Amino acid sequence: MDVLVLEDDEYTREFIKTLLYELPDVASVKDTSSSDEAISMAKQQNPDLIILDIEIINDDLNGLDVAKEIYGFNQEVYMLFLTAYSQYAISSFVVHPYAYILKPVVIKEFQEIVGEIADKINQKNMQNDHALIINSGNKKEFIDKNEIIFIEVKNKKCIIHSRSGKWSLKQSLTELSRQLNDDFIRVHRSYMVNVKQIQSIRPIWDRTYEIEFRNYSQKAQMSRKQYRKYKKRFI
Repeated sequence: MDVLVLEDDEYTREFIKTLLYELPDVASVKDTSSSDEAISMAKQQNPDLIILDIEIINDDLNGLDVAKEIYGFNQEVYMLFLTAYSQYAISSFVVHPYAYILKPVVIKEFQEIVGEIADKINQKNMQNDHALIINSGNKKEFIDKNEIIFIEVKNKKCIIHSRSGKWSLKQSLTELSRQLNDDFIRVHRSYMVNVKQIQSIRPIWDRTYEIEFRNYSQKAQMSRKQYRKYKKRFI
């Protein structure tokens, strides 16, 4: 689970990050004290959970304003509000927050609520085991893993070649591989292929092989080292 934290108090922000990293389902935590930066980060990184302090000092927007902006382009993200005042509780529900926690934060309560959100996200992801989940603009897309032909790195981006289309994204091959099964192998530093989509493999020069796919014109490259490692799978 990827989390974004908006909190203008540095001590509280570091405290929240520490609590989050104690939870096994939290993969990454990004944080900021700026409302504008929080909106920008939400657009670019598409987190699963956003934790917002409502009272942001010396800023044009408070946490509730930020939540409304984010809700305008992402209605799937979970939101959790932190504040020292209960007066915002009613108005915050316009953006459908998952929970509303009063400061000072009670560690057990906070971690239980974040754990509940993580469970809901995990359940949703398990329902999509057949799909590769990627961030596309301000939404998540689900690509059928069986239809993926190969993935290549080009111009510092990953390009997914699928029977249903192409996607270009900033995630690394290593990150994508965590969602894929044993049908996908890393055949080159710039290529990962679905072995079920391979039609043939042939040498093209001393240290490189070329992979052709069934009913697909584009090809992938395979290093000699990786060919030696996996060749028994192709015999």
